[in-house]
Amino acid sequence: MEPEEYRRRGKEMVDYICQYLSNVRERRVIPDVQPGYMRAQLPDSAPMDPDSWDNIFGDIEKIIMPGVVHWQSPHMHAYFPALTSWPSLLGDMLADAINCLGFTWASSPACTELEMNVMDWLAKMLGLPDKFLHHHPDSVGGGVLQSTVSESTLVALLAARKNKILEMKLSEPDTDESSLNSRLVAYASDQAHSSVEKAGLISLVKMKFLPVDENFSLRGETLKKAIAEDRNKGLVPVFVCATLGTTGVCAFDNLSELGPICKAEGLWLHIDAAYAGTAFVCPEFRLFLDGIEYADSFTFNPSKWMMVHFDCTGFWVKDKYKLHQTFSVNPVYLRHPNSGAAVDFMGTETAKFFESLVKSDPLFEIPAKRHLGLVVFRLKGPNWLTEKLLKELSSSGRLFLIPATIHDKFIIRFTVTSQFTTREDILEDWNIIQHTAAQIVSQNYGLHCINSGDGAKIPHVIVKPSSDAIGNASQVYPDGGKYKTPSRKIVVQPKKLAVSPSTCVISQQVEGQGDPVDDCFPEDVQHVTKHKLTSFLFSYLSVQGKKKTGRSLSCNSMPMTSSLEQCNPKAAATDKKESHANARILSRLPEEVMMLKKSAFKKLIKFYSVPSFPECSIQCGLPLPCCPLQAIV
Repeated sequence: MEPEEYRRRGKEMVDYICQYLSNVRERRVIPDVQPGYMRAQLPDSAPMDPDSWDNIFGDIEKIIMPGVVHWQSPHMHAYFPALTSWPSLLGDMLADAINCLGFTWASSPACTELEMNVMDWLAKMLGLPDKFLHHHPDSVGGGVLQSTVSESTLVALLAARKNKILEMKLSEPDTDESSLNSRLVAYASDQAHSSVEKAGLISLVKMKFLPVDENFSLRGETLKKAIAEDRNKGLVPVFVCATLGTTGVCAFDNLSELGPICKAEGLWLHIDAAYAGTAFVCPEFRLFLDGIEYADSFTFNPSKWMMVHFDCTGFWVKDKYKLHQTFSVNPVYLRHPNSGAAVDFMGTETAKFFESLVKSDPLFEIPAKRHLGLVVFRLKGPNWLTEKLLKELSSSGRLFLIPATIHDKFIIRFTVTSQFTTREDILEDWNIIQHTAAQIVSQNYGLHCINSGDGAKIPHVIVKPSSDAIGNASQVYPDGGKYKTPSRKIVVQPKKLAVSPSTCVISQQVEGQGDPVDDCFPEDVQHVTKHKLTSFLFSYLSVQGKKKTGRSLSCNSMPMTSSLEQCNPKAAATDKKESHANARILSRLPEEVMMLKKSAFKKLIKFYSVPSFPECSIQCGLPLPCCPLQAIV
């Protein structure tokens, strides 16, 4: 379907919706069909060929509507309301078109910002306490949209469980969390929704349903008695779900009695107001909210009475950090520069084309096989190069990429997410990536190569990209030749040559960093020059035959060898010609490195909290360890 047809069919659909809702009262509310009625009217498998929209549209009345319960009918009196409205329908149309996933602030700032403000509006409309507001000086709480009240109750119980287990660990630090969890117990009235019971089953928390009074309301004395009995059994009360508007009879649990008990006993008080919540927009119904100030969380369905179509649930907590400690895993691909300041609620063929472009540039590598529309890539060399590339690309605002890590390598994910993406778009993005990468490499690395023992020489090559930059892509796109490669200069990695590791020195200049060698060694090491340190570390770390991994770059964890001669006999023989003091220091360098001052390491390792030493190729083609010790060389 093309845009013009969508425009025409969209008008037809709007007309059909208007006709349906305007005349829904004329329809039979519940269908007169039997289970399986639709099976004979549909093919056994999805059609291999597309069908016309006219035929599809005709199936709405022919196949779908005979089996629909018309919840919008004025004759619909079962369950609870599930109202919609014309503005709600228009809003959903626009939201479906934008279709952004607001799981973090960075993934779509407008989603998070709008949600926070609207949830504050809604809380104020209902008369909820200020502690549930995002934007209030005395609040650490806030609201979020959930799919259902059932989901909100589960989330609240999981947060309460985590918070209680952390409390218990203070007095029982050696006890397994599963053992602590087995002692937890939660409460609700016997009129509570079945989703409360299911939340208990999922969280493995015992759920006790307490008897109600003559008005089907859970009272304070009943709860107090149950808590005392369970404490005597060695159980740990953790959670109470109070219902405002029960499913059976729309009864209201007594918050003014339950709240003080929960506060005194240290229980999380969660309020399920799925149906009745909308009524609190009217001040005359807020008498049922007496005691709301004791609540830790509150939830209700705007999708019932507020004419916002399903699914839409409002969920507030008085302390959002208790949610964060329960659910935050913070993978690298969800991190962004504003993670602490913002609330986080948290094309195969074109991908092949992009993959071929990356493979054509010797500055880059693809560390994992491409599947479907996702390509991962990185700059060859230490992780900070790729991190800087991603930072520069993100700050430009011209394209949006996110990171990940595999085997301690920092990588960039490139996903073809839009059906509108063309080869021109891919090339434009690649030009930006390639140009930015070339600038970073040229700014941060200088190659000073000298003759090896056999006379071979590694040149410092700066050339234009080859005309083969999209050669592989032409296999995917026969007409790919018309897309010219960018005429930008990049540093191309020369071919590997068999040279002695000690004959090629890479000098690294990092902007904003002082001399990392200063104050890195004990005071008794006086005569080690930076050049000798450079040559030695290069030799020592480059010739390791095995790819050993250091789990941590702490001061007591370092790849060890017994002597310089075992590492590199040739380099050792050369070093013996130097002064006796320098030779002594160099031969002990691995042990000395273990004694690096912690303050110096903080400057050296920066973002690398638990680095490793995977082998990779740098500009000169020699195997080098990707580790923060390169800051020294």
